[in-house]
Amino acid sequence: REGFIETLRANTALVRRRIRDPKFKIKQMQIGKRSKTDIAILFIEELASQEMLKQVVERLKRIEIDSILESGYIEQLIEDNWRSPFPQIQSTERPEKVAAALYEGRIGIIVDNTPFALIIPATFNSLLQSTEDYNERFLIGNAIRILRYISVFISFFLPGLYIAMTSYHPGMIPTELALYIAGSRDGVPFPAFIEAIIMEFAIEALREAGIRLPGPIGATIGIVGGLVLGQAAVEAGIVSPLMVIIVAITAIAAYSTPSYSFAIGFRLIRFIYMASAAIFGLYGLILTTLITLTHFCNLKSFGVPYLSPYNIYNFNLKDFKDSFMKAPLHKMKKRPDLIKQSDTDRLIDHGHSSNLEKGEDNRG
Repeated sequence: REGFIETLRANTALVRRRIRDPKFKIKQMQIGKRSKTDIAILFIEELASQEMLKQVVERLKRIEIDSILESGYIEQLIEDNWRSPFPQIQSTERPEKVAAALYEGRIGIIVDNTPFALIIPATFNSLLQSTEDYNERFLIGNAIRILRYISVFISFFLPGLYIAMTSYHPGMIPTELALYIAGSRDGVPFPAFIEAIIMEFAIEALREAGIRLPGPIGATIGIVGGLVLGQAAVEAGIVSPLMVIIVAITAIAAYSTPSYSFAIGFRLIRFIYMASAAIFGLYGLILTTLITLTHFCNLKSFGVPYLSPYNIYNFNLKDFKDSFMKAPLHKMKKRPDLIKQSDTDRLIDHGHSSNLEKGEDNRG
């Protein structure tokens, strides 16, 4: 239940508790002409890429600003592509997440006066992983992780798919369902796209209002407000009941993404998918998907391809053991290949499988 706080020394101590390796190094510097904010760069000497470490230090030294008040300032000033809606640096409040990243050869940055630490590099895969995935047995961890990937896909694709199917391709919908959709939309004065825009805007406004309100009240406003607003909109004939269900499923699926900034990126492109579906139908959805994939392929985080290990240029079959599915822990013997380390072994398996097959008792 530990988490980072606003004090730099306390935060580095929380990471040091989990990494007692003498090769664990902390490099400190100050950024901000007036604030003189302390910054700590964390890495394990034998595991981190020296080239990447040099690049991080150089980018930090190039920052010339009056003050650094939060780690988000650093993230915006050193990321590769500031035009992308997706984060290229991972942010976390959890010390064990930073420690796990350092053990993989990544680099951490802790900023004084903020409880959010940064992890470099970040990939599509790492932003969808959660610490709890590794604490559970691989079957349970895989089920949760697959559900998370499906939820991410639903969070930006489902409203656009509904708009395309109802507006342009009703022949692809089963007859009974098509008749039900037509009946539920009877009396609704707006097309499906306008319906979706109204409901999505209402949900996003409720979500933003819930963040600004005190904790218990904010959660209540988000849930009760969404239910009341959806029911009132249906009774008033502004939107159809099925559209309320689609928007509700989309909102719930968006919460499954572990990274808040990553989820916001998908929430933004959801509106692009809806607009392309309203204009071109399924062809617009396919075109927007190809553009999104092209953007992901071109995106890098400190030289590391964003789609690692899925991209063909940095393809390594061993890295798929910890991708959209997780291999059993005793099979994950090597560190990820996206960062070149001198020590690639993280687990030495002394006949784990054979001992299990023989029924040997290893409890001691």
